[in-house]
Amino acid sequence: MKLYNTNLTKRTFLLWAGLILAAVGSYLFYFIMARMLSVEDYGLLYSLIALTYLFTIPHETIRTVMSKYTMHLWIKKQKGKIKSLMFRTIKYLFLISIIIFIIFLLFLPLWMKIWHTSAWPLIIIGLTMLVAFILPVVWGILQGTNRFGNLGINHSVEMIIKLTIAIVLVALGFGIGGALIAIPLSMAAVFFVGFIPLKDIVKAKKEPFKLEKHVLRYSMSALIIFIFFVALYSVDIIIARYFFTPLYAGLYSAVSVIGKVLIFASTAITRVMFSEIVEKYGKKKKTKKSRQKSKKVLYKAMIFLAVLIGIFLFIAFIFPELVINIVVGNKYIAAAPVLKYITLAMAFLSFSALIVFYNLSIDWHKKLTAKILGSALFLQLAFLLLFHSNLEQFIKVILGVNIVLFIALLITLKR
Repeated sequence: MKLYNTNLTKRTFLLWAGLILAAVGSYLFYFIMARMLSVEDYGLLYSLIALTYLFTIPHETIRTVMSKYTMHLWIKKQKGKIKSLMFRTIKYLFLISIIIFIIFLLFLPLWMKIWHTSAWPLIIIGLTMLVAFILPVVWGILQGTNRFGNLGINHSVEMIIKLTIAIVLVALGFGIGGALIAIPLSMAAVFFVGFIPLKDIVKAKKEPFKLEKHVLRYSMSALIIFIFFVALYSVDIIIARYFFTPLYAGLYSAVSVIGKVLIFASTAITRVMFSEIVEKYGKKKKTKKSRQKSKKVLYKAMIFLAVLIGIFLFIAFIFPELVINIVVGNKYIAAAPVLKYITLAMAFLSFSALIVFYNLSIDWHKKLTAKILGSALFLQLAFLLLFHSNLEQFIKVILGVNIVLFIALLITLKR
């Protein structure tokens, strides 16, 4: 079995190649929908998609846990155990997703009242749950076996399928429903495509794999951390939809999707850093020396991220009207003055994400990390509920909380 020994730089660019295509497809989806739909309908579309961000809480947890423990088995050349872990996890998670989907449907009248919409768009969002919990199993194993090229391709294929389906269905007059149904269909397609590069594992003879208690403890810690972190960049859309008029909610959705490109663009750096540290230091005894070595990987990742963020911030600060006009169209130009604040807020959140994944990679200060994230989420919710008189005030609250969050997370690196 070949173990991939490429360094952080090579791995990052290997995964980035695919994720850039995926990001282009993802943002073309938002940008084209912004032009094909009215401002009000686009605001509803993005607020509903923000609901799917909450599904990424278990998604990220599953992916991170699968990646971490697949890496341990991969290093030991235990393909059979990886196969057992993969199919057992898919089976259990699919059953859980069906139960959650049924519970989601029971509260459909409440969701309709909150989002001010009919049942069908919400039912489509609910269908996403059936795939959202099993797809990260495949992605986590691809990441855990260092198949970053295949992982990037898988992401790209998902975006191409989603974009194609959405454009065709919206053009045919299916509106928001056509855009939304593209999400679960594309996820289901790449779930099966993901098994192609894993054929050596699929063909391997199953070996008994016992889920140890420390895996469950780690999974619960990761779940709590991701609940707080994902909520930090998704609940604002839901709150904006509730308090603002459809017009202003649409304007906020436009600048939000532009600002959050930083979160998704930094994904390659974060995931490669995580795998690099797990492979080299994840199983070693937690000593001061091993932490110092792992921090060098973190600092290198931060340099990469700083370059990316610097370029993005320069463009957003100097040419906000041009960015909005090119990305979502001139009907959103009224939101140009606040673009700089949302991009800066997402920049701090991107750096925070690196620290969060670093702590998870070395199984370090998980409780403290969770407490910091939980406190930041509480502050954001409290202040957004109090201060939402206009877009600028709303976004400055998010910016302030993200700055405090980043500073607080730096403390975990010193302890």
